[in-house]
Amino acid sequence: MHEDDRNRLETSLAMLSDREGLVRQKGRRILEDMGALAVPELSRVLGDSLSKDARWGAAKALGNIGDPAAIPALLDALEDHDADVAWLAAVALNKLGKAAWKPVLHRLVERGVDSVAVRAGVHHILTGQKFGSYEELFATLMQSLEMGELDEAGSMTATEILTRMLNGLWQECRALNTKEEQE
Repeated sequence: MHEDDRNRLETSLAMLSDREGLVRQKGRRILEDMGALAVPELSRVLGDSLSKDARWGAAKALGNIGDPAAIPALLDALEDHDADVAWLAAVALNKLGKAAWKPVLHRLVERGVDSVAVRAGVHHILTGQKFGSYEELFATLMQSLEMGELDEAGSMTATEILTRMLNGLWQECRALNTKEEQE
């Protein structure tokens, strides 16, 4: 990264903690314009900053950038102690669509029984998505989440979706390998 970009990045990140809302907004918009270059630092701010304003700005910027590299930080932010930050993390993951499904389902299986925030976040993330061949399974999962709990059926359904996705990926890899061997 060029020195100018590094300086702009650091200055804009500092702006996310400013007392003035317009300064925070300007910093966030500069970071959004930087795109993927800003994602690692925005992810760090989202996870580590003591300033709720900075975490809020980082979540908002990551959602607007739309880079799947932010998924781990956004998943962690679902359990942020500030409800607005957690909500923005869910919005960002919703925008990422299918790219976020596997990690979101993994997090649900790992933490969904223990974490109301994860269950609520996953419900928001999946709301309004088109699931294609997984539509029936996701409908069962969403019904479980709408009750505010991750019951046994919901947990089993999330695991089944993940298994089918992994099997589909394995089939794609196998087909690519066969195609390469034939060439």
